[in-house]
Amino acid sequence: MTWELSDLLRAIATTIVIGIHASHHWWFGVHDTTSISFEIFIDTIINQVGRFTVPIFVILSGFALAKSEEKRPFDLQIFFQRRLWRIVPPYVLFTLLNIIGQSQFQRADWLERGKQTIQLLSTGMGDYHLYFLGIIFQCYILYPILRIIVFTKWNLSILMFITFALFSLRWVSATFDLLVNITTFLPNGNHVIYWLSYFQIGIWLAKDRGWASLLVAKWRSQSWGYLFAIAAIIELSEFYWTAILKNSAEAVGHYARPTVVLLTLTFLLWSMSWQKIVRQPEGLPHYLRFPQTIPFAKASFTTYLVHVWVLRAIAPLEIVGGILYVPLATSISWLIGIMIWQLLQRFAVSL
Repeated sequence: MTWELSDLLRAIATTIVIGIHASHHWWFGVHDTTSISFEIFIDTIINQVGRFTVPIFVILSGFALAKSEEKRPFDLQIFFQRRLWRIVPPYVLFTLLNIIGQSQFQRADWLERGKQTIQLLSTGMGDYHLYFLGIIFQCYILYPILRIIVFTKWNLSILMFITFALFSLRWVSATFDLLVNITTFLPNGNHVIYWLSYFQIGIWLAKDRGWASLLVAKWRSQSWGYLFAIAAIIELSEFYWTAILKNSAEAVGHYARPTVVLLTLTFLLWSMSWQKIVRQPEGLPHYLRFPQTIPFAKASFTTYLVHVWVLRAIAPLEIVGGILYVPLATSISWLIGIMIWQLLQRFAVSL
């Protein structure tokens, strides 16, 4: 894994996340949809196969933290100061921006407003995309401990076994109502327990001394792409099957599924194979090293924060249908996100 690839994956993941949220009205099972049209099929692919993106974000976060230690030694106090400043202000700001416009908040007295605010801040449910910041913040808190865990093939095998066992246990219990006594203690899919494995993988990618690159080099990039395609078919088929079985799309289309883990890992390995297409030991192939990807990568966090507001503002454009609306909404979200990021950069320089 390199910084160049990390930037590219960050831009790709942000784009697909916007597409997931933009496609929400058209994917299979939503609004009691039981038929499949071309529009529903395409948007369901975006919504479900794109589920690897949030885990990729978590992996990239772990990678960035560990990789940055090559430039400066780890200092606990400085680490938490920087992480708190990056996560807490936008988290609080966008939580407040969303709840102050809610009628329930406006009708309540000041005491009740305070309770609602504290509850939403503590649960990460101030807006539907803010749960991710809560997950990342918890991963940051645990980073000083996780960074100590040494990468070995044995440790990786243990991590993979625990991860697939945990996700499979939750999926089996939620799908078939089995092992209720055990799974009662399992939290929902937004709990940090389901994301720490991804975070640890990201940390190890920065410290594995090229082991992952050697693993990827054993297969051609095209072969890794085929493997990802197979994983995508498995994940999408599993979603359709469980959605029909449970008569609910929202309940089964979550991230805490073993097929999503498989999808994420195969995409990660496939993306790492892009680095060796032209046998370059470092960086990406020339046709992937576009200068245009740099602002996208740098503005990805800002774009992620503001895109839900952009989608609300352009909601009337949904009349064009899911096929046209998703790329349109994604383009507008990126445009506004980059503009806001540039304004913030100029403001920071002026200070």
